[in-house]
Amino acid sequence: MKGTELAVKFAVTPTGAAVDCFCVRHFGHSPVSWLFARSGGVAYNRPLVLVAVGRRTGRERSVVLPFFPTGGRGIAVVGSRGGAPTDPYWARNLRAHPEAHVSLRRREYRVRARLAEGEERSRLWKEIVERAPVYAEYQERAKGRREIPVFVLERSDGQPFGG
Repeated sequence: MKGTELAVKFAVTPTGAAVDCFCVRHFGHSPVSWLFARSGGVAYNRPLVLVAVGRRTGRERSVVLPFFPTGGRGIAVVGSRGGAPTDPYWARNLRAHPEAHVSLRRREYRVRARLAEGEERSRLWKEIVERAPVYAEYQERAKGRREIPVFVLERSDGQPFGG
């Protein structure tokens, strides 16, 4: 097994995920996202850490996610789960509890999440797939079972990210 394969295997363990969250919060970069980008031959996109409240436990849950600008004050995250037939847990949690917070570029922000729908989702999906074509593959895998959700995260204080 190659070193990259071993690193990816470690990255998807709970310990690997915790190390990745730590790196994004404190250094602003994700070794896991970098490995996946490198192995997939795509550009590395600095991710964020999303902290949402678990819908069943009520406890905070953290996940590292790539994000995409929306053209407005928000940013978009995609609940692809690699095209699996069900949404990722973090997406289910956001539907139940839209108030969350993110670590982005080593800064913390309180956010409110909303599901993009209709024309807004179509526009965002097109832009996201142009930047990261792998999402089109994920939607094809999920075809007939679910539409991959796109969430828009907006700062609770109404300011743009980075401002």
